[in-house]
Amino acid sequence: MKYKKVLLLFPDYAGGHFGALRPPAGVGYLAQMLQEEGVEYDVLDMAAGGNLHALKIKLLSFKPDIVAISLMSFMYKRSYHIVNWVKEESGGVTVVAGGPHISTLREKALEQCNGLDYGIVQEGEYTLLDLCKGLDVESIPGLLYRKNGKVNYVGPRSFEKNLDKFPFPKFEKFSLGKYVTGEIGIVSSRGCPFNCTYCPVKTSIGQQYRIRSAESIVEEITYWYNRGFKQISILDDNFTLNKERVFEICEAICKKDLKDIELNCNNGIRADRVDREMLSAMKLAGFKYFAFGIESGNEQVLKNIKKSQDLGVIEDALKVAIELDFTVTLFFVVGAPGEDLDTVKESIALAKKYPIFDARFYNLIPFPATELYEWAKSNKYLIMKPEEYLNNSSHWDYKPVLATPEFPVEERAKALVLTRQARKEIRHDAMKRKLEKRLGPFSGMIANFYINDWVQAQLMHNGTLRRNLKRLYTKISF
Repeated sequence: MKYKKVLLLFPDYAGGHFGALRPPAGVGYLAQMLQEEGVEYDVLDMAAGGNLHALKIKLLSFKPDIVAISLMSFMYKRSYHIVNWVKEESGGVTVVAGGPHISTLREKALEQCNGLDYGIVQEGEYTLLDLCKGLDVESIPGLLYRKNGKVNYVGPRSFEKNLDKFPFPKFEKFSLGKYVTGEIGIVSSRGCPFNCTYCPVKTSIGQQYRIRSAESIVEEITYWYNRGFKQISILDDNFTLNKERVFEICEAICKKDLKDIELNCNNGIRADRVDREMLSAMKLAGFKYFAFGIESGNEQVLKNIKKSQDLGVIEDALKVAIELDFTVTLFFVVGAPGEDLDTVKESIALAKKYPIFDARFYNLIPFPATELYEWAKSNKYLIMKPEEYLNNSSHWDYKPVLATPEFPVEERAKALVLTRQARKEIRHDAMKRKLEKRLGPFSGMIANFYINDWVQAQLMHNGTLRRNLKRLYTKISF
C-alpha cells in the first residue's frame, strides 16, 4: 500500500526539564527527504505548543494516510497514549514510529503499544520512503511490522556512509518562532565508536562513525545565517573525533566571513579529542560554547563506566579552553558503579576548580539495552522498575533509581542535593564574574536572580524571556 500523505509528529514531554529548545533535527531530516522525493507531508511538533486539540485539527484538515511519530524512552507511556489516541480519533490511520525508543526496544515496543502498525529501527530516512512507496513490508530493511498477530523484524538496514546524500533540514513546515532558544541545531556526523556503559546512543544510531563533508556543513550553516539565524548548535555526539575534518570546517567557515555568528557544541565533546591548535581554530571560526563530558572526578569511576580518558587529559583540555575564553560547561553523572559520596565530592571539587560557566550533574538513569542496565538488573540494584523510572523520573530528579551496598539510597539522595547546590554556586559565580566589571556590587544581586529555580525553569521553557535576558546580558557585559 502506498502512502501519499505523511504527518510527521513529535510528541510533547510535559514535565520534562527542557522545553522545546530548537526544532528536532531527526524529524527535520525526514521532512526534507519526503519533500525531495515529492511525498506530501505536514508537521506537528507537540513539544512546541501543539496539544491533542491541535493534533485533532491537523488530522481533520490534512487527512494523512500515515502518521510517523518519533519516540524517546523518556515518558514513553505518554507517547503510547498519543499513538493510541491518534488511532482511535482518526478512525484507524496507519501509524509508524521511529526514534531511540523503537531502536532500543524493537519488537517489544509494538507489543506494548497496540496503536503502532510499524516501527523503524535506527536510521529512518530510506525506510520511511520505502514504506511510503508501497514496497513489500517484508522486504524493507529496518522495518518492524505485524503479521498474523505477531510482530516481525525484517532485519537491520545498512547505515548510509555518505551522509551528504541526505539533504539537510530546512524546517519549512515547522513553527520556528515557537522554539525557546532561537537557534538552529545541525547534525554533522552520526554514530559513536565508544563503549560508555551508561550510554544508549549506540543502540539508537549505531557505533559506526559517519561524517558529512565540510562543504555540506558550511552550506547548511550559511543557509541559516542568511535566513537570520546566527546561533547554530552542533548536535553531534563526536564533533571533534576527526581532527582534520574540524580544521576543514573551521577554515571553510572563516572564508565565509560570517560576522557575529555563534557556534556551539551543546551535546558535549570529548576532552581527549581536542588540543590547543584545534580549539584555536574553532575560536576563529566563531565557536563560543561547548561542554565536556567529564562524568566523574574519580579515575576508578571513569574506568568502571569505560569512559576511556583520564583526569590529567581532561584537566589539560579544560585549562586550554578557559585560556582561549570559551564558555565551558561540564557534564557529570551521579551514581555510577563504584561511586559513593566521597567520589561525588571529587566531581564537585573538579567542577569548582576552574572558572566554568556551568556544571550539570545528572541523576544516572539505566536505559534498557545498555551495559549499565544489565549490570544493575543482574545485581538487583534497581530500586524501581524501568517502566516506572522511565516515565516518572529524569536526569534532574532527586530520586535515585538504583542503589548499591557502597552507595545506598539515602546517600545517593544526599549526593543529588549536594550536586544541585554546587551547580547553583558555579552558575552564580560565573554570572557574577561576567557582570562585576560593569555593575560592581549589583552583579551579585543579578546573579542571585539568575540562579533562582523559577527563573531557570522559565529559561528552559519561555523563549521570550530567554531572548530578552540574553539581550540585556550582552548589553551589560560588553
